[in-house]
Amino acid sequence: AKIRKDNKDNNSNCGLWCRIDNKDRSTGFFENQYYGIKVTNEWKTYEIKGIINTNAKTINIGAFAQDNGDFYYDDFKLEVNDGKSKKWLEIPLENSGFENDITASNAWFEGIHSQKITHVKHFTVGSSDYKPFSGHKSLLIKGQGIIGSMPDGKFMEVNGIKLYYEIYGEGEPLLMLHGNGQSISAFMNQKDTFAKKYKVIIVDCRERGKSTYDKTKELTFDIQTEDLKQFLEKLNIKKTKILGWSDGGILALSMAMKYPQLVDKIACSGANIFPEGVKDDEFKSMKEMLASLTKENKDHKNDVFIDLLNLDLKYPNWQYEDLKKIQCPSLIIAGDKDLIKTEHTVKIAESIPQGQLAIIPNTSHYVPEEKPELFNQLVIDFFENK
Repeated sequence: AKIRKDNKDNNSNCGLWCRIDNKDRSTGFFENQYYGIKVTNEWKTYEIKGIINTNAKTINIGAFAQDNGDFYYDDFKLEVNDGKSKKWLEIPLENSGFENDITASNAWFEGIHSQKITHVKHFTVGSSDYKPFSGHKSLLIKGQGIIGSMPDGKFMEVNGIKLYYEIYGEGEPLLMLHGNGQSISAFMNQKDTFAKKYKVIIVDCRERGKSTYDKTKELTFDIQTEDLKQFLEKLNIKKTKILGWSDGGILALSMAMKYPQLVDKIACSGANIFPEGVKDDEFKSMKEMLASLTKENKDHKNDVFIDLLNLDLKYPNWQYEDLKKIQCPSLIIAGDKDLIKTEHTVKIAESIPQGQLAIIPNTSHYVPEEKPELFNQLVIDFFENK
């Protein structure tokens, strides 16, 4: 596809993504270009190449954007080759140049999840007649007011890296920690609500968002926990509440175990304490994705994705007994269709001396996004309960 951006924020980015869904519901080839390219203000051609295996059911392709700005796409093209011929066969894509209204058919639709189309807050999607690459229109994805790239954001040097963070509201400190492939923007549905009661501190963990990382050191939960300890100390925060989602929940548990003096209460959604706590099909899918990304890792373009997958495939390695070290009140949350095994979530809550459990019906691993009002009120009630 042809892509360009039109904004002053040089840190914002966009790109293409492609995912193969197999007949057994596992994921085949997958690539998201966010870490691999840097889009400019000029129209350029960007491409993704991958192999479709015999177990493939569907190929999903699309455009994505992250952070604030105007992101333009034009002239999508899909070509296939049987591996024997030098000639590529073009597969026609409906409305590939976005000359027609994108809502007029099912050719393109907005949403992250394949089973459920969800509007992403602060993004608008539509066609634009402003400087298209060809024809009269192009696709425009516009991001505005997205946390994680706001003008008041700052960097803090800790543990040999720089952590990017933003602060909202006043009062008792509340540290928000995002999941594996996420960044500060994961909490767009939480920031405003919690900032009415707390001094909300949201940080990009190392190797995510705008935060940097040391390529010579393995990405582990231990090293991230040390990052956060030094971060809080430099902010002169003596004690904080922590809200963690997914890997952020694991970090909340880690902070409560290692540095209890810094932690008042924790609320964790979709956390596990060893890799086998993840559902078997999800764990298998992650291993397959790692193998695919490793095989396709030309010029180190997939290094970050490989690090992130290895983090969850190898760590953490705690026992339920270890959770007895957590002496602060702890709310353990999961969706009833979470990718974390329900029995694992229950056992975590039971193993913490002051643990409480909340399984949210009709939700997945994305509880904070799928039912934000319920999630926010549940966590606030827990934090406010004396």
